[in-house]
Amino acid sequence: MRDLNGEYHNIAFFLKETRLLYKNNNVSFNEQLSVLIERKLQDNFFKEQLNNFFYDFLENAQFIRAFTNYGINSSLGFVREITSRIKHKILPPVFEETELSNYIKAVFPHDKNIDWLNEISLANWELLFSGINKTDVVLHEKNFAWQMVRSIVVLTNRLVNIGLDAYFSQKLPPNENHHNHFLDFNLKINEFVTKHQDKTNLVIDKNEVKELLLSLDKCESVFTYLRNNKDILGISLHLTFILERANQHIVRLKLLLNIYINEDVDSQIVLTTALLKTLVVAEFDRYSVTKFFKQNSNLLAYRIVSHTSDKGGNYIGFNKAENRKLFLSAMGGGLIVVFLVFIKNFIHHLPNLSLFGEGLLYGLNYSFGFILMHLMHLTLATKQPAMTASFIAKSIEETGTDKKSLSVVLAQILRSQFVSLVGNLIVVLPVCFLVAWSFDRFLFFKIFKYSAAEAHLTANHPFLSGSLIFAAITGVYLSLSGLITGYYDNKVVFSEIPKRIKYHSKLQHIINPKRLEKISQFVKKNTGAIIGNLFLGMAMGCTGNFSKFIGLPIDIRHVTISAGNFGIALGSIEHYNIAFVATVFCGIIAIGIVNIAVSFLISFYVACRSRSVTHLQTLKILKELFVDVFKKPAIMLKVKK
Repeated sequence: MRDLNGEYHNIAFFLKETRLLYKNNNVSFNEQLSVLIERKLQDNFFKEQLNNFFYDFLENAQFIRAFTNYGINSSLGFVREITSRIKHKILPPVFEETELSNYIKAVFPHDKNIDWLNEISLANWELLFSGINKTDVVLHEKNFAWQMVRSIVVLTNRLVNIGLDAYFSQKLPPNENHHNHFLDFNLKINEFVTKHQDKTNLVIDKNEVKELLLSLDKCESVFTYLRNNKDILGISLHLTFILERANQHIVRLKLLLNIYINEDVDSQIVLTTALLKTLVVAEFDRYSVTKFFKQNSNLLAYRIVSHTSDKGGNYIGFNKAENRKLFLSAMGGGLIVVFLVFIKNFIHHLPNLSLFGEGLLYGLNYSFGFILMHLMHLTLATKQPAMTASFIAKSIEETGTDKKSLSVVLAQILRSQFVSLVGNLIVVLPVCFLVAWSFDRFLFFKIFKYSAAEAHLTANHPFLSGSLIFAAITGVYLSLSGLITGYYDNKVVFSEIPKRIKYHSKLQHIINPKRLEKISQFVKKNTGAIIGNLFLGMAMGCTGNFSKFIGLPIDIRHVTISAGNFGIALGSIEHYNIAFVATVFCGIIAIGIVNIAVSFLISFYVACRSRSVTHLQTLKILKELFVDVFKKPAIMLKVKK
């Protein structure tokens, strides 16, 4: 096998120098690169190697696999594609020596960060290409041109198959002849193939290619329809995969076809270098599971957090009346929590319960309580961040990063969160205390024995326990609950479940049409929230018992439940250390802050990523918003009447 690395080591070294130039000083990168290229072109050995590589590349490299596969998802499907990437990452396949992959590996630095390649100016590309002797280009480019034609054929036939796929077609309007776009495109491709089926007929009619591009635009409009109407139609992971794969084929086809019809030298260089960059990036990311997951999950994540953000506005008080309503709702939620705390204590004292049985009952207790809160339109303060974080991300998408307007939204959210938290605690703490105190005073029954009360107080102490770490775990559960809610809300829309219930033939004979309509609307509005609350309750109830079973010191701490246990503990004992109790109370407030902060940050990050906001942009937005709000705390006090 040829040693391409050895043959073209000078080119590899030049590209390595280019990368280092950008890394060391990206401001004057192109100026320094011009000097480097001019110096290299004066080296006859480098110039000879550059020409040899260029003509070897055109004449011998195999491009069809690269043009049709590199950077394009296979037809395996989402799960099988990930499995395939993991398998090939562990044990990569071996290709023929003329495979384009081998040429890329031979000259490009083995560094996945190739931002420098995008920053090379057109003038520098032209300067580099000026070192190539173009007298024999026509003789060598026939192989390249023929492979491009074959690649276009493969890509277009795949695209037509995607467009005619039954799973894809079922989400399109039934009365529109969208199939005609793909059939027409297929017909034009067949004519294209007939003219250019061998290497001797490579003179391509540019008008013919332009017609192909127009026909391709019509096909693209079908995929665009689905993307633009995802809020109404819903989205699934498989449909997301199909849309992403279709888009990859369209982008690649447009690039290849445009290379043929552009006669302008500068345009040719721009398009060719764009193709080169695409293939290099694809080579480095060929088996990247992370990159694949990001590409294909963003659209689904967008739909999930869109459902969440739609509900986020319900958790924000935009004026005094809404804040008052939110406060009363939170008080009602606090009353439900009081019952949950006492029921949990009752379950704990049931005889002969295994860890599994006890954890299951804890989980069901919390789940049914949270579901009841949702159905009664009551508020649990810590449920807000997962919804309101997505609301901010939606505001960023609609208004841009206007700091002033976003700061107002964040101030409204913080104020609403404070109102809800106070509403929960103002009921939970005194009611739990009074019930425990009354049982002890009038019925001579202690809900918590002294040792149990002391244990509960210590368990919420910020320094004598892992309460803040456990609060962070609870924050993760709260965030996941919001995402699960959004996921199932989307699933209900995508699968048309309300419509299927409404027109179910057997149900229509059993249930009155008006009642059936109400049932279908109930399912549409509440399925996601019920499943999300069920998950949250089971996760919170089972974590402690499961961790005991496996021997890990893991538990959960939720501010309202901890506050309830704190109230019962105080009402069950007669003598206590004021400083100790005050510290525990501060610990409970800290638990609430951690619950809210972790849930908000995770949800906000996911919401921003679903809208293609980068890591650095997300952090910058968060920092600027919080700094702005805390510099101007008066914003939080400005409430509309």
